[in-house]
Amino acid sequence: MRLLGSIVLLLVVGSALAYKTYSGYQVLKTAPLTPNVMPYINKMSRIYDFWGTPVVGRPATVMVSPEEASVVNAAFNRLRISHEIMIEDLAPIVEKDFAEQERLMRAIPRQPRVAVYDRYMTYDEINAHVHETIAANPSVASLVDLGLSTEGRELHGIKLSNGAAGQPTVWFDCAIHAREWIAPPVCLRIIDEVLADPALRDLADWYVLPVANPDGYSFSTTDSRFWRKTRRPNPGSTCVGTDPNRNFDFLWDSAGAYCDETFPGSSAFSEPECAGIGNFIAANADSLVLYVALHSYGSLILYPFGHTIEPVPNADDLFAAGQKSADVIASVSGTVYSVENSAAGLYFTFGASDDYAYGIGAAGYAYTYELPGGGLAGFNPPPSRIQGVVDETWPGLKTLVEYTIANPTFPILPTKK
Repeated sequence: MRLLGSIVLLLVVGSALAYKTYSGYQVLKTAPLTPNVMPYINKMSRIYDFWGTPVVGRPATVMVSPEEASVVNAAFNRLRISHEIMIEDLAPIVEKDFAEQERLMRAIPRQPRVAVYDRYMTYDEINAHVHETIAANPSVASLVDLGLSTEGRELHGIKLSNGAAGQPTVWFDCAIHAREWIAPPVCLRIIDEVLADPALRDLADWYVLPVANPDGYSFSTTDSRFWRKTRRPNPGSTCVGTDPNRNFDFLWDSAGAYCDETFPGSSAFSEPECAGIGNFIAANADSLVLYVALHSYGSLILYPFGHTIEPVPNADDLFAAGQKSADVIASVSGTVYSVENSAAGLYFTFGASDDYAYGIGAAGYAYTYELPGGGLAGFNPPPSRIQGVVDETWPGLKTLVEYTIANPTFPILPTKK
């Protein structure tokens, strides 16, 4: 037993030593942003790692390496954006979070067909859970195979259905940005709830993809906690990966360098993960009523479009449904979500998944949910927070589905860029 314990300890220590420490990295926090600085924040966000979604009237946070700190500080000073150091050194936070995750994985082993909400599950655990759930419930659950990631991981989701023809379709994906660990537990809760309630399956066919960026998610759990992008190599560059939420084939914008945090890829749908989701959306456009991408953090419910402040023709429907969901979440826990058009008061985006689902004429309702932040670094809610986020979010999502099914609306195709 002593030998086994020593081997486990060596494995944990070896894993910790391989993990990026983020030594000397800082997190800067600005004063609440004003409308006049948003164009500059938009440009900066392409290069530097802004956390959460910069919003007018709210502070922004940005992670900077020791080499970037002076440049970003100087830029804020030129723009007269008041700011402070929120986190002096990320290394102790990363070390603590990593050690806690290792401890909980040993203390709380995964059980077959049981989602874990007391710690963060790995990609392999989540993928195994999806397959076990399908095998145990063949009459209502089936595999959604969207292909393989760049590194060969399965992009597998689950369909939950009563089997009736002509059902409306609703879609949820989680963790397309790798470090947003709080999202997959919400997707797993959706699966649990729909499996348990035949009335929900009578309402719609539910499609759930718990990990939309398996390579990046895996990398963030083993190597680099705040990794955001995919893991596709970029030719001639040491900077790896593409921002998958800039890679969808709707108003895709080629601007950006390999090392940018929002690098959109070499072409639209260059990332197999995005192409797989995009193919599903296009193939199910006739039945798709609702598309939801679950992100973190910010307590925001965002709807199309990200490239213009002009409201879409059915913006009132999109806002009303989002507000219904936000009201229910607030009634559960007091967490207040703001329902916003993606571009109005935020920075502009191109090639986002919800804009694609709406913009190609598929989902009349399309949203990005920015789940609440937590922990000192925002993206690292402690495991003890998982259950609370899941418990408050599910009723809001259930309400969203019920409302959108009962109040159909249709996307109005925009003028091409």
